[in-house]
Amino acid sequence: MSNEVKVRLINKKHVKEFALEMAKGRTHKFTRVGGDFLLLCEGQLKNFVRAHVQRLPSKGKTIN
Repeated sequence: MSNEVKVRLINKKHVKEFALEMAKGRTHKFTRVGGDFLLLCEGQLKNFVRAHVQRLPSKGKTIN
């Protein structure tokens, strides 16, 4: 099995809603979220999880 798991971890609808909500306070009003942004979010989340798991001690059964 490959180290790179081909699974979508984010819910696109929720990420779009959250990004647009965070942009509401800006002077320029954003109305859409592009696919490149969603890919960036997906990649950042995968990198975070990968790095976090690698830093865990070699004992226990729960990822905290």
